Amino acid sequence: MIQPGKTPLHIQLADIIRSQIESGVFNAGDQLPTEMELMKQHELSSSTVRQAVLALVGEGLLYRRAGKGTFVAKSHIGQDLLTFSGFSEEAVARGFRPGTRRVTVDWRPADAVAATLNVPTDENILAIERVRTIDDEIVAVETVSLAVAIGRQIEKLNLADTSLIEILERRLGVTLARASQEIRARTAHAKLAKALEVSSGTAVLQIDRTALDTTDRVIYFSSSSYRADRYIYTGWIERKSASMAQPRQLIGRSR
Repeated sequence: MIQPGKTPLHIQLADIIRSQIESGVFNAGDQLPTEMELMKQHELSSSTVRQAVLALVGEGLLYRRAGKGTFVAKSHIGQDLLTFSGFSEEAVARGFRPGTRRVTVDWRPADAVAATLNVPTDENILAIERVRTIDDEIVAVETVSLAVAIGRQIEKLNLADTSLIEILERRLGVTLARASQEIRARTAHAKLAKALEVSSGTAVLQIDRTALDTTDRVIYFSSSSYRADRYIYTGWIERKSASMAQPRQLIGRSR
């Protein structure tokens, strides 16, 4: 029961709704009572109810549909920010069922990825585009680019139901060691939005990865777009000492 006191009323209401979601009173996809219903139920003002709902929307527990109401969001799919693992590996480790809705495999000019793969710009590379699912729900579109030497060995393999990393390591004997990764926000253009089954302009996570083996040979470059409402990256970070935190001089020398 909400009571006037030191804790603001909208925080008390948010705590109640959060508890109801955690205890199963409201499940993913359920519609929350309307603002008017929450006002009457808890004897609160419209501004207080709105503050509580917006706070939970900000946490990702709720989402709003224009003209339809407020709904309970599905839990996010987490991935470790500091661990080099594949989509399927991470999904299985967290108790999800990974899958692939569509696969497109073709050879195309290296162009923009030539420098990353260390190949001439006019050389063809193998591009594998897959629409990835978690428990049958589309969550990502990924494009993996590979140079000819490796591409020729896997272009005819089943890339829908098998992890690419598993193919590289178990079938080709490649030992993946580390990867450079960039994560940024972007909005989904019409084609990407259609593939992800979201509205055009929806925010997505863009994740680019360059994977290397133990000899620092580039094995593949992947560019993936994840639904931001379903995917989060998590990880522990450590504070550097003051001496380690000094900015590095990247260009030129001091005189």
